[in-house]
Amino acid sequence: MYFSYRRSLILSALSLASLSLTGCFTEEIDARQTQEIQGLLYKVHAEDPFTGRVLNYPISVLGLYNVGSCSADIKNGLPDGEMRCVDNAGTVVATGEFKEGKRNGKEEKFDAETGNKTATAHWLNGLQDGVQEQFNPRNGKRILEVHYKAGKKAGRERAWDQGGNELIADLEWKNGLKSGFDNRGNQHRQYYNGKEHGLQKEFRIANNRSYIHIEENYENGLRHGVQKEIDAHGNVTELSVFEHGKLRNRTIDKYSNSGQHLHHYSTVALTEDPNPYSDSDMSRDGAEYYWDDNGRLVRELQWSNGKLLSATATVWVGDSQDSQYQGVVEHNYGNQQFVVKHGQERLFSDKGELQAVIFWDSGNAIQTFAALPADQRSQFPGKMGLVDGYHYGVTVRESSAFNEPSRYMGENHTRHFERLVDMPVAGQVSQASGAAISHHEAANSSDVNEESQSCVQRKIDDVHADNPDAWIRADMLQEFEQDCL
Repeated sequence: MYFSYRRSLILSALSLASLSLTGCFTEEIDARQTQEIQGLLYKVHAEDPFTGRVLNYPISVLGLYNVGSCSADIKNGLPDGEMRCVDNAGTVVATGEFKEGKRNGKEEKFDAETGNKTATAHWLNGLQDGVQEQFNPRNGKRILEVHYKAGKKAGRERAWDQGGNELIADLEWKNGLKSGFDNRGNQHRQYYNGKEHGLQKEFRIANNRSYIHIEENYENGLRHGVQKEIDAHGNVTELSVFEHGKLRNRTIDKYSNSGQHLHHYSTVALTEDPNPYSDSDMSRDGAEYYWDDNGRLVRELQWSNGKLLSATATVWVGDSQDSQYQGVVEHNYGNQQFVVKHGQERLFSDKGELQAVIFWDSGNAIQTFAALPADQRSQFPGKMGLVDGYHYGVTVRESSAFNEPSRYMGENHTRHFERLVDMPVAGQVSQASGAAISHHEAANSSDVNEESQSCVQRKIDDVHADNPDAWIRADMLQEFEQDCL
């Protein structure tokens, strides 16, 4: 090994540094009297590589300040013999042996404050050979033991916690392969002949508490059996079953930050060797549930190997069930079926007030009704307004996806109702026939003649000519219709 490398070790604060000398050299010089040429150490102005003892190699921290110095025996320009390093107070912090520029023999390190040994290692021709040990600098207990042969781990490797009390790793190395357990860090692993084998764990920290985040079972390097992902509340959020590395089925459970159960479903593999990181090779199977933030069951679906058997959504008012609507398959997306709403969806406020009613036909909103503004409810009790979304603002944001509720946007978004109708009752299939769906269809409805509709539209246009943002109230629209009869 070139002396340039040895010298860099000495100059580094983390290097071996080293040692006092036992050689029989007659000449001693200060490190400042040396220079390195092509990996060999020379005395300044000398023609031949130096042989003797070099003193006062500085030990620095990141090159910023010195924390001690080293002395070394040199032969023909290379470290050969003992090296010794001390801190600025003269306390020995490291010793070691070299032969022809390579580490060869025993190496030791010491804690400058306590004087306790912190590490030992054995070298042969520049390679670790024998036992390497590390010790707690306070109590002197061993915290690491590793056996080497020709630079490779061979035999037993053990590790303890920082106090030297608990065994946290116990491995046996043979031909470069390890068997045993290793619980160092946040991943706890078990091995057999170099492969993961048995229960594996991964830990995380939440609220200053460590918890098991992942549990996996391996057999001969392949996932086999039950695998789990767990949240900080102890809930299993993903449970997968593997057979010799191949995913067979998976159950997903989603929870809120407070630990409330929100969603549950299971999937089965569609292929012999599915991609475990993609949903495209899996299909829903069995029961699927959705809960709201209060723990009430709001949707239930039944699947059979990717095909929907049934889907029911439940609308709650407080702790009482108000109504239900169904889900049907609209189309397939790859191996997945897209489920949409069918029936009457009712939207309530937190106070239990009916805000909107949407009639769905296989994902198409055929009629949408919204609660009247507060200043009209006493005037028209028991009435709702048919929303004309074709011309005016959005009162209700309709979502056809079965797993998403529609949203009532508030009465401030209500600019125009097509007409007033009786408040639909729960379970009603649709509102009275002839109720218009859009402004365009209303204009062509058989019960409203073309001339009357044009007259009403002119009156609306006149109002908007004076004020483009004017709100056409339901009572105004009824007055226009009466005037145009």
